[in-house]
Amino acid sequence: MNKEWKLKLQMEFPFMKQNNVKEEHNIYRRWGFECSSGWYELLRNCCQQITDRYAEAGVPIDFVPAQIKEKFGTLRFYYGYEDAPCGIAAIDNLWDGTSIRFEPGNECDDEEKKKLRHDIAGIVRVAEERSKHTCEICSKQGIIRTDLSWIKTLCDSCYDARKIAIEEKKKERAEKAKEIYEEIQEKKNE
Repeated sequence: MNKEWKLKLQMEFPFMKQNNVKEEHNIYRRWGFECSSGWYELLRNCCQQITDRYAEAGVPIDFVPAQIKEKFGTLRFYYGYEDAPCGIAAIDNLWDGTSIRFEPGNECDDEEKKKLRHDIAGIVRVAEERSKHTCEICSKQGIIRTDLSWIKTLCDSCYDARKIAIEEKKKERAEKAKEIYEEIQEKKNE
């Protein structure tokens, strides 16, 4: 389900369409999701809630995803709006994973639009918070793992598999380095 989940989200939620155009400046539209399929349901629920909230408000969806990625083991869902001068801005803290958000908007937004956008921000924050407890690989209950080469939220079995894969790669690199060293030594002795 590597690519299928990405296509399913784009088909079900038109505001999630990508275009993969070289000139595109929107990171999400150009490059797509930068996370694994374990967060599919989490992202799907988030998109459904966004769609439902717009339907409740009775206005067309003007939500624009800007970047959707894993960072410090959790989901980061950056976005903007069609009429906002800039997208969401964030400062992400390496030490504890907190994220400070500056939400997009316009000074001329009426109270209903401000409420809608505040609710959308809450929906996105909940999805990001849930990612702290959802394995990015398989979607089971997980925890943030900081002792790997990359901070990831993983369940126990995906964590164990990742550790084994890391060890195997270390062995492969060590064997390759040994081969290169031996070749160099042979050339020196010739």
